[in-house]
Amino acid sequence: MENPLVTKKLRKTKARNLIISILSQDKDKAFSVEELHEACGADLQIDLSTVYRTMHTLAESGFVTKSMHPNGKAYFQIASQQGTEHHHRIVCSKCKASADIAVCPLHDLENQILSETGFTMTSHSIELTGLCPTCKAEEEAQASQTKAP
Repeated sequence: MENPLVTKKLRKTKARNLIISILSQDKDKAFSVEELHEACGADLQIDLSTVYRTMHTLAESGFVTKSMHPNGKAYFQIASQQGTEHHHRIVCSKCKASADIAVCPLHDLENQILSETGFTMTSHSIELTGLCPTCKAEEEAQASQTKAP
């Protein structure tokens, strides 16, 4: 993968390179700023504010996507490599793993919504949360253990 700092014409810094490296190691996981800051800690002394600014810059450039978790925290992960095609993701509320959703359920409703509201739509996002198969299996196993006599 080409360095997004080069492709997006962003200034290269040690902090940005390290954060991109961390994100690239697990492309299907969404990270909070605090998790990224903690992951950076052993390799390089980076202020939490630097991680916030870096994630804001990477989100604006389109390299990462930002989603809001029900816990109120923002989570970031590498944007889909599907090119510029519009897409959505479902994120596990427990482990933050995610999967791309191949279809957009709003495409069929878009014209109806626009004609009813008079708005001109510039973008939209759908945030879906749930349990991934691994976390669901873990919860079911725990539930069956507590039910056992």
